Amino acid sequence: MIPLDAFLNAYIDANIMLAFAALLWFVTRAVLARTSLRTAFTGQLRLVYGLLIVIACMPLAVVGMATIGTPVAINLSDIAVAQYLDGRFAMAPSQFEHLLMSRDLIVNEVVTLSTLKGQVIAAILVTGIGLALLRLTTNVVRLRRLITNSFAWRRIGNLHIRLTDATLVPFSTAGLRRKYIILPSAMLSQPEDLKIALAHELQHIRQGDLNWELLLEILRPVFVFNPAMYLFKRDVERLRELACDQQVLRRSGFSPRDYGNCLLRVCRSALHKDQSQQIALPTVALLQIRAGGTATEFLRQRVTEMAHARRATNPGWMIPALLLPLAMMLVLGTVSIQRSGDWSQDRLMLSTIVNLERLNQRNGLN
Repeated sequence: MIPLDAFLNAYIDANIMLAFAALLWFVTRAVLARTSLRTAFTGQLRLVYGLLIVIACMPLAVVGMATIGTPVAINLSDIAVAQYLDGRFAMAPSQFEHLLMSRDLIVNEVVTLSTLKGQVIAAILVTGIGLALLRLTTNVVRLRRLITNSFAWRRIGNLHIRLTDATLVPFSTAGLRRKYIILPSAMLSQPEDLKIALAHELQHIRQGDLNWELLLEILRPVFVFNPAMYLFKRDVERLRELACDQQVLRRSGFSPRDYGNCLLRVCRSALHKDQSQQIALPTVALLQIRAGGTATEFLRQRVTEMAHARRATNPGWMIPALLLPLAMMLVLGTVSIQRSGDWSQDRLMLSTIVNLERLNQRNGLN
């Protein structure tokens, strides 16, 4: 059984690496925005998915290194000790040592609940994750109830297309064995919008977006305190809609004008109805209806990009060329935050200096 302190340290490492991955991705996105790959939304989406796979594999890599006894060649704490001993920054030796040990001290306090601070941190962690899990469970129950109360319209293999009056926004979702496309009943009187909505949701299923959405929803409670999780998820939502719009317009005979008008009609209809009918579930919807200027700006971006959808390119070299260096930086970052397995010469020197400082303080008191 994994010791609780090791589990908590692994949890902290995972949060640090998620934040680091988000930083790498947003820097990469900013660079791509200044190149011809700015509209390569399908390639960008696959790149984000690849980054998430690399992050998921990092704990296995760390465990593997620990199992075979591979030494950590780069360690941030060892680098900090070397810089301190070189006089790069001024600080009392005992204060610097306490700073280096602060994470281990906090982890010990949380695991043993020996101090009020440790008890408060443990309570916040348990409460936050518990409330997030409760929210996810509630949403899943709501989704299941909505599907159960909907009307079966079409079936293609394990794909079930159903109609409902409980929502005004088409969406797709997945269970353990089935996939669902849920359409508002009112769309039956709008055949052109119905075709567009079906093509859009089928493209999401083709891209594997349902599986990624469910995975991200499951991970949200785990990383409930990490803003990087919300930034990653919001960007995945943005890219998958832009990529889906591009692919639908390239594959089908819909005109950008008809497609954009469909989005605007769905948006107008949803905003003028009861807010209880909005989708706030682990689903992939035709349109995200949120209050505020961000959703409006994104809708404007989607409609604008439709005019260039058929000319956009997603070169095959994009994923390996960008994912490989990003993955190497993530591996390097993961290794660098691991604790050193032994005492280096610099650490022994720091310990000696701290002992001398304490001895001088004791002699001064005497």
